[in-house]
This record gives sequence, structure tokens and C-alpha cells, in this order.
Amino acid sequence: MRFSRDGDREGDTRDVPAPDCRHRVPAERTRTSELDADFAADRCAEAWSFGAPVRSGESMSGTINRFSPRDVPTDVWGRIEPVVKEAVTKVGFTDAQLAKKCLSVVAQLAVWADRIGQPVDAASLFTPEFIDRFAVEGCAHLSDGSRRNYRSQLWRVGGAVVGHKLFPPRSVPLRISDLTAPFSTAEVTELVSWSRGLPTDSMRRDTWALLTLGLGAGLNSEEISRAVGTDVHEADGIALVNVLGPGGRIARVVPVHHRWAAEVLGVARDSGERPFFRPDRTRILRGDILGFIRRCDTTGPPKFTPQRLRITWLVGHLSAGTHLVALQEASGVAAVQLAKYLKFATSPEAAQARLLLVGTS
Repeated sequence: MRFSRDGDREGDTRDVPAPDCRHRVPAERTRTSELDADFAADRCAEAWSFGAPVRSGESMSGTINRFSPRDVPTDVWGRIEPVVKEAVTKVGFTDAQLAKKCLSVVAQLAVWADRIGQPVDAASLFTPEFIDRFAVEGCAHLSDGSRRNYRSQLWRVGGAVVGHKLFPPRSVPLRISDLTAPFSTAEVTELVSWSRGLPTDSMRRDTWALLTLGLGAGLNSEEISRAVGTDVHEADGIALVNVLGPGGRIARVVPVHHRWAAEVLGVARDSGERPFFRPDRTRILRGDILGFIRRCDTTGPPKFTPQRLRITWLVGHLSAGTHLVALQEASGVAAVQLAKYLKFATSPEAAQARLLLVGTS
């Protein structure tokens, strides 16, 4: 979806349907106004990792000691477990979720080494040459982005285990992944239609919550997961969303695009002080949003992701000529990063471009 410079969408001349929220949010459903204490604590966590709050009591040593990959044979795990856990311990993580992610990557390196007959010890595993070989040969089934991520993590471990002299600041580059494209106007229309046809009230309601905040305000998955209804308010006829950052502090305030404002306000009124997405949640879990989207349609890949909705919102504003400083403040994304999405934006016609360049004052 792209916005024209007067606020309307460009491209397909058909309007994206914006049905009355009363058809999406059952008016008879009642909720307690008090926010669940566990959700409130998650919402105000001081640190977040991979879309979930880092909760107190998640000790580093306990996370590492409990780690045991489900898909690795017992005899293989018995051979590689000591070197995997010792290596990750030496990195000195302070985030349990980051440590768990790294454990998985190091375990995959060690499993691959064991499979090809490479000695499974720190000196053999953690060399730049072997790590790069693993990234190319052992991770051939992964995307370029995942391979780069794996290699980056393993180089960090290598620097901690065998010393930084072996690991220069940058390794052999892989091709940069293609940018995710925004949804077209027709695709947004299709998403709206799909959401209407879901089999249950809760699926329709909560899919609508994701679509409205993503397309109307460009919130990312983590921000949507911690939002509650009372984060949305009106001022001077404009719907605004208070976006929380770590510690529950307001990181920024985002004006909702007028085409989605009534829908966001409607879902917010239904949610009250409860979570905006899935109001009955009592915790914030990693993968909760994507898991929900997958459950809505199990016939193929997820119909959408919050990230792609967010990119659609960004590109819509770039196409509409929204000032980069204003968009930077609303999105929380640096202008230099926003610029890479200009490739998807609609360029002004020549006459309009001249007027913009000569100025109107």
C-alpha cells in the first residue's frame, strides 16, 4: 500500500475495504480492566531479546547447563557437549536468550564437524578457515542472511575461545540479502478480505489488530506484543500510539494514518487496559505473533509478518513525500536506513518534482 501526497493511496484505484469495527470486535465480549501482573512485568522489562522480555531469574549458567538440542543423537551430543558449553560460557553473555541462540549455532558447527570427521575440540573448531567452510558447506541449505548471522556468532565465539588475533574484524563477505518488498494495494485488499473470512471471532479480531497497527502506525513485532489498548489515544482529531521501549518508557509517539485511525481506535477501545493483540494474554512470548498468524492459515507460509506490514507503512510514507526527519522520529529508524527503501517508493511526476525542488514559499 502506498500513500499519495495528499494522503490517499496510489496504484490500484480501488479502496482497501475498511469495515466497521463492530463487525470485527464482538461488543458483547467483556474483559477485566486490570492488566495481568505478569504481562505488566513483561511489558516493562528493561531488556528484550529476539522479541521477548528478558525476565528475572533467567541465569546464564542455568541456561547453558540446561541446553540440550532435541534433534542431535545422544551419542553425538555426548561427544560434543563439553566443548559447546565451555565455548559459549567463555563468550561472557549477559543475555540468556542470546546465549541460547549461540549454543544452538555452536552445536550445529560441532555436529557438522563430527559428521565429516573433524576433531571436535576448540583448537580445531574455532579457526576462521573452518568456520567459513561451515558457513559455505555446512549451511548451504540456509539463506544468505542466516549464514552471515551464523558466521558472525561463530567468529565472536572464536575470538573469545582462541583469541582475537586469529579473527580479523571482517570475514569473507556473502551477498547481502534482498530487501523485503512492501505489500501492494491489491495485496493489502486481499489481506483484509482474508482476515474477514477467518473461522473464529478471535482470529478475525486479533488479525485485525495486527493489520491495523502494522499498516496504520508501522509498529514492529516487539512493539505490538507489548502494546495495550490505553496506549492509543486521540489529540486534535489525530489517533496517536504511545510506543513503549525497554523499561516501559515511551520511546516515541506515532500518528496513525487517517485511513486506519478509526480501526485502531476501535480495537483499542475493545482492549482497554488489556493487550491490544490477543487481550487474554498473560505473558509476552517469543514467536507469539508469528505463531498466531500461522495458526490462522496452515495451508502455506504465513500470510504476512509484522515486519512486512511495517515496511509497507514506511514505503507508503516515502511515496507520499513524508519528511525524512518526521518519518525517522515516528518509525525509530535512522534516515540513512530509511533511504534504502526508496527503491520501492513511487516517484513524483516530473511537474510535481519541479514544484517540490523549487519550493513553494
